[in-house]
Amino acid sequence: MVQETMRLTALLTIAVLCPAQEAGRNYRVGPNMRISAAQPSVRHYEAYAGADPNDARHLIACALVVRAQDRIDNVFYMSADRGKTWSHTLTVDHAVDPSCAIGSHGVAFAGNIHDQLFPDGKTDSVLTVYRSADGGRTWQPSAVAAESRGIDRAYVTPDSYAHGYRATRQPPAVILFYPSRDQGRSFDRVLVSGAAVFSKPWFFPGNGVVDDDGNFFALIAELDDTKRNMSYRTDAASAPSADAVLNIYVSRDAGQTLKPAGRIPGVCYDWRVPQLSLPVLAVDRSRGPFRGRLYAVWPDARFDRRTEILMSFSSDRGRTWSAPRAVSEDRQDDAANRHANQFMPAVAVNRDGVVGIAWYDRHDHADNLGYWVRFAASPDGGESWLPSTRVSSSPHMDSADTRKNSGDTAGLAADAGGRFHPVWIDNRTGTPQMWTATVRVRGKVRRRQRQ
Repeated sequence: MVQETMRLTALLTIAVLCPAQEAGRNYRVGPNMRISAAQPSVRHYEAYAGADPNDARHLIACALVVRAQDRIDNVFYMSADRGKTWSHTLTVDHAVDPSCAIGSHGVAFAGNIHDQLFPDGKTDSVLTVYRSADGGRTWQPSAVAAESRGIDRAYVTPDSYAHGYRATRQPPAVILFYPSRDQGRSFDRVLVSGAAVFSKPWFFPGNGVVDDDGNFFALIAELDDTKRNMSYRTDAASAPSADAVLNIYVSRDAGQTLKPAGRIPGVCYDWRVPQLSLPVLAVDRSRGPFRGRLYAVWPDARFDRRTEILMSFSSDRGRTWSAPRAVSEDRQDDAANRHANQFMPAVAVNRDGVVGIAWYDRHDHADNLGYWVRFAASPDGGESWLPSTRVSSSPHMDSADTRKNSGDTAGLAADAGGRFHPVWIDNRTGTPQMWTATVRVRGKVRRRQRQ
């Protein structure tokens, strides 16, 4: 693997104003800024993002890129001016499944699944993590001493953990957790969980979070691999049905042990690639009335052969969860697309306890393949949601590209000043590029009065 570090330079960023009239009184949406302006002709997919918990100016974002001859690398960008300009500072060659985060003292982390050639002549995937003590300007590899051969879709959690899953020819597949005891400099042990609900599970890992008390939580979607829910067929066997659960794992002892905390049952996952996206977890670390509350979001296919963004929350550290409710607006009367799919959710909680969710929205695209990016916020701990607003100022349009979902993740980070930063992929320039905008939510957090 080759690490490429570039000089930190101010990059010209393309800005396009969003329609302010749609944001209305609930939101203030800033201009769209191109994160990937340093690589304008390179196709970007599978965005992710992180924010410094102490410095509102400091952000990080990442994606995988597809180059000539279909070579795939991971690329990482950082901003020191609240997302106005971005610098490309790290490339990890022959890697996929990028993730990034900023932890304590502004230390940045970059996670990858890297293809490695082994002495037996076989190429397999392994976990690699990079650490940046200067916030993402320069990088050094962390030591991953624990066995990670065969790992898939990993995430880094600031300072403490990396995790993913390993599929095997014979069930069950297993979930792998790599705790760090030195703030991400090394990962020398692995915790393995083989717990599963289904006899033949297939795991879709979500991210991990750490609450103010130091508890680590991870969200893992477990699918029944015997059900191909929502396939391209239209017969009864492919109709929406409960084919998944969302499992929540917890470590309360700094990575010494890891145990199941609870689960969200009855999830209907959509197997079709254009709607395929991973679940996402966030935790409230504010001093507000919902401190410690966990939020899970995912695309659910229980809605007459279309997906909507569902959300559930837990106020008891993942043990029990609220009934799922839709965040994306269900507009079946939409003339353009009555069976539109909403997918690729991302969730974050800001310093005041406001919950924000962003997603890709196909309502305005008759082909059900193009999308806009939308955002909605909850000021009362997920009990109710303000009407959503469009964040992207140009749509992503269908093309000959086979990646109809633009990768399996999108990004959303809340900075130290309380602003949200959705990060997404669209092809307005003719090439899939990575974009962001700043979203300010008007109003204050409130506890809803129950009837």
